[in-house]
Amino acid sequence: MSSTMATPAGIPPLDHQPTEMPKHHPMDFFRTPPKMGAVIRGRAPVSSLSYHEDGDFLFVASERDSRLKVVDCLRGCAVEGGIQGPGGIKVEREGVRLVQATHHKYCPLFVGKGDATTQSPQQRNAIHYMSMYDNKILRNFTGHSGEITGLSMNPIDDCFLSASADRKVRLWNIQQAGCLAELTLPAGSEGSPHACFDSTGLVFGVAAPMAGISGHLINLYDARKYDGGAFAELKLARTSIEKAIHNKGVAPELAMELSNTEWTSLRFNTSGKQLLVTANKGLALALDGFDGTVNNVFVGEGASPGVPPTQPLAACFTPDDKTVLGGNEDGTISCWNATTGKLLRKLEGHVGRVGCVAVNPKYAQIASACTNPALWIW
Repeated sequence: MSSTMATPAGIPPLDHQPTEMPKHHPMDFFRTPPKMGAVIRGRAPVSSLSYHEDGDFLFVASERDSRLKVVDCLRGCAVEGGIQGPGGIKVEREGVRLVQATHHKYCPLFVGKGDATTQSPQQRNAIHYMSMYDNKILRNFTGHSGEITGLSMNPIDDCFLSASADRKVRLWNIQQAGCLAELTLPAGSEGSPHACFDSTGLVFGVAAPMAGISGHLINLYDARKYDGGAFAELKLARTSIEKAIHNKGVAPELAMELSNTEWTSLRFNTSGKQLLVTANKGLALALDGFDGTVNNVFVGEGASPGVPPTQPLAACFTPDDKTVLGGNEDGTISCWNATTGKLLRKLEGHVGRVGCVAVNPKYAQIASACTNPALWIW
């Protein structure tokens, strides 16, 4: 699986002079919380955010108007170099729903919904590798026949994972069009899977619902020996999820309802000791990365007081693994202690549902978005 991270042909070096910004320090959300430092005007709700690994750029996708843009994280504005204007690039034919940064600054992966009238299921559910510099698709990755539920880039090479509603997880390399490997979900599972690499790139996890709404399977694989099968096969019973939610003070009826809700994403924390699962109805679960048990439960806020959330919770760990951030339907961002689950603070500033949150991998900065992406700094 090893490969080199090559610069795509025809892409010039960026004419970019970084300004000063503090490198990572402990992100204090209690005594000295971040402030909204920049707001980038949008035209439709943001559906996906992805930071480049060097922290200088943020990719922003908006499904409703099929736009993809790059934000300069050091200057706090949309990049207007190359062909991109202030509104970003309009991706008419393919559409854009999810975006994933790669190792090249100007070349992300993205997926859309395509055109059902002129394209086959494989074409509609293709993954596209795009140069934002000249608005050119460099490579298409076809194979999935169902909606793609997630992308995960390997942090150490050019491989990436895709998970789809066709119940397949595929492994790809940006440098070649064909799929490297295809993982079929194990017997006893149903529904759409989710997959992600850990921070070392040496392990990846795959989660899928068990049959009969009885819980979830979480399998862990060695990225170098994935063809040998999972080295750990974890099962999380629905009743265990329900108990953990109820123990957080949630009413029994709501706890049962939330324990049945569909998972929407899966990701490791930096240490690899925990997995963060997000789900519909404003739910997130922090799971033990070794045995799959529920370590913590996080429930977001609805659009108005007393109204439970109805949308998926957008959530992520901070790089120091100390805090979990969650976007709420009332326009706030909840900041929870990752160990105790205690709410440390709510950040205010958005005018609508916060559907995306992300943390800069290099600088003391977080990103969030309703219709307008915002950068928060200390």
